[in-house]
Amino acid sequence: MRLYDNQSIGLFGGSFNPAHAGHMHVAECGLRNVGLDRIWWMVSPQNPLKPKQPSYQSRIKTVYELGLPARMEVSHAERDYGTQYTIDLIRRVQRSNPTTRFVFLMGADNFAQLPLWKDWQEIVARVPIAIISRPGDGLKPRLSQAARMLADFRLSEEQSHILSFLQPPCWTFLTPPLNSLSSTALRKALANK
Repeated sequence: MRLYDNQSIGLFGGSFNPAHAGHMHVAECGLRNVGLDRIWWMVSPQNPLKPKQPSYQSRIKTVYELGLPARMEVSHAERDYGTQYTIDLIRRVQRSNPTTRFVFLMGADNFAQLPLWKDWQEIVARVPIAIISRPGDGLKPRLSQAARMLADFRLSEEQSHILSFLQPPCWTFLTPPLNSLSSTALRKALANK
């Protein structure tokens, strides 16, 4: 028996530059609202849509400094597999863990940008997606190109606890109490010190 057989695992990817309480809020929402067994924090060695990032190790450190609770762990899969794109990572983790139910977690700001991602339609066809609202997003993510194209596959927030059991494409938009922290604001505050 494999370690993660028949579990539901949230893949929570990002640059985490730096990781902060807002990221933890998204991860906790995945555990609570989607009913996941575990969350894997997937720190991207280099996000292809962003300028050069600080070192991988320094960003991993900021995740650990949050004090990850039980059922959350840092995964080095993207680094270990040598993948740069989310779709390549998803293909690899699914191949390595064929009986695990993966759900992709993302903030609503990233959902609005999803059509810019490599093979984004295959991502949607491979894994259910839980989108967590972010402060200041308003209706923009829910009216985005991805939301319009995937409207027929949207699961209500009240049904989000069954998301990991459904065959993709399927997604839900969660609106928990919001946490206003952002990596951009934290970097600006550090730069102004």
